[in-house]
Amino acid sequence: MKAYVAFCRDYGQTYRRYAGAVIGDAAVGRTLADAALQELGAQWPYALRSADPCALGWVLLRAATAFHRTSTVKALQRALRPQEVDALVLHYRLGLSAARAGGAMGVSAGVFDLLRHDALRKAARLDWGLNMPTAIAV
Repeated sequence: MKAYVAFCRDYGQTYRRYAGAVIGDAAVGRTLADAALQELGAQWPYALRSADPCALGWVLLRAATAFHRTSTVKALQRALRPQEVDALVLHYRLGLSAARAGGAMGVSAGVFDLLRHDALRKAARLDWGLNMPTAIAV
């Protein structure tokens, strides 16, 4: 369980900030992120046998926040893949580096950058920069 405690120490704050950002409420986000981390703890032996425990943790976090997301995040999800939305939130809303954000998601920094660039390219084709009200921008 030392590895799980270290995981929570390393990524717990990122999980809480992400959850608060995608649902628009920091307090509820903390509660949902903590629930996802608790579920990860229950599945930790399985997570350690997987390719990357961080990836399972991220799936659990995304599931915990799925029904509470803001209208802006839901709009992004209709046009982008879930991991692309996550990359935008982690980088542009939370200000995380590719290495830090990718680590939280269970992907390499290179894969994270690819997700972020793909999301920006798709968003540019949708012309959101001109049509999305800034009051609801991510």
